[in-house]
Amino acid sequence: MKFGRYEVISEIGRGSMGVVYKAHDPNLDLTIALKVLRQDRMSSDSFMKRFLSEAKALGRLDHPNIIRVYNVDEDQGNVYIAMEFIEGESLNDVIQRKRFTPEEIIEIGSTVAGTLDYAHKQGIIHRDIKPSNILVRSDGRLKITDFGIAHIEDTAAPKQTQAGEILGTPAYMSPEQVLSQPVDGRSDIFSLGVILYELSAGRMPFAGQNLAAIFNAITQIEPAPVKDGNPDIPDDLSALISKCLRKNPADRFSSGHELVSALKACNKKEETSTPSVKPAEQKKTKGRSLIAAAVIVIAAVIGFASYYLMGPKTGTPTVEDRAAPAVLIIESTPQGAQVFIDNDFKGKTPATIELTAGKHEVRLTSPGHYDWEAQVQLNENEETPLAIRLIPETSDTGAAIPQSREKETGESRTAGRDTAGAREKNISKITDPAPAAVADTPKGKAAQQRANDDLDDMIRDIKYK
Repeated sequence: MKFGRYEVISEIGRGSMGVVYKAHDPNLDLTIALKVLRQDRMSSDSFMKRFLSEAKALGRLDHPNIIRVYNVDEDQGNVYIAMEFIEGESLNDVIQRKRFTPEEIIEIGSTVAGTLDYAHKQGIIHRDIKPSNILVRSDGRLKITDFGIAHIEDTAAPKQTQAGEILGTPAYMSPEQVLSQPVDGRSDIFSLGVILYELSAGRMPFAGQNLAAIFNAITQIEPAPVKDGNPDIPDDLSALISKCLRKNPADRFSSGHELVSALKACNKKEETSTPSVKPAEQKKTKGRSLIAAAVIVIAAVIGFASYYLMGPKTGTPTVEDRAAPAVLIIESTPQGAQVFIDNDFKGKTPATIELTAGKHEVRLTSPGHYDWEAQVQLNENEETPLAIRLIPETSDTGAAIPQSREKETGESRTAGRDTAGAREKNISKITDPAPAAVADTPKGKAAQQRANDDLDDMIRDIKYK
């Protein structure tokens, strides 16, 4: 099958607006992603305009973190966009299996905020920023996609969003989007704030069982600070995320550039939070180092001799006994998953496990689901909760999406969408060194041009009555 000069290799995904193919451009000898408008949408003027607006928006943007458009054309009644093909996965896929550090959250936030700042300066507002529209290349670089509902600031052009019409993905919408009010770049900043909250807390700031509940939370309810649910998040980063989520756009960061500066300031505080020895102190301690070393050696010899001459006394506490305990509380969906700590079986979820403070390798297994594993830092005299959603193994028709996440986000995905055979990736700075909960299907490379998500998740027009 061909569209113009482009030779279709395989179908990547399909959704409400069109079908996305992996294709080959013989002129450039290049693998591309080809988004073709669905035939049944061709008669809809609004869909045609929205489809072409994506090409127009992307065509105006030239940025290393934005999907590139190569061509827009029509062939025998088929309208299509030829764009950059990405090998990797979406941030949404990574979120399903990974717990993010403050440094990683700051890095992701800075990259996305800087990219949005560039787009905003070109007069383009994305209006659908969410994890599934942020792609993670196999080398770790982030790419923003799906400008299909982007608002292009052109005073001469008619407004595509009419009064009472809402565009976006519910759980990531700004209050002004929900209320069908005019939007600017600060709306994208709100949506990015939702993502940062999700990365930090492991849950959504605005959740509900239906759209009405989600919209009410977005417009009326202030989410609890991230730090309340994750003490590992620094105070300044928690406050920054809360500022992104202010109901009034005037109370948020005024631009992506301002947000990047604030994130970098958080990162600097993170880097300097660990006490270091000052040069003057180094000079003072240098002369004492040999004496200290000698004392340590003598003490070690005496201790070694005492042990073998006298033997350990009954009831003498060991180092492990003296260490203050740390508690790990694990819950999983589904329940009953087997828990392994440092490769030792500890029981099934839900479980409360007492361990020594420090880093531990935690692994959960459950029949019919991919293993989940991560390194967890436990602190003395502290309880560390983990709530894990295990990902169902991919069937022939695609990956099942946990029902709980659909309710949280308000997103609806077709069960048959193609996961493109996502294999384990070593994605620099973003994913775990050996992620375990990744589909390994016969389709080969993780060629997840997230146009499948950008289509399947393209929000249906919601009109207030």
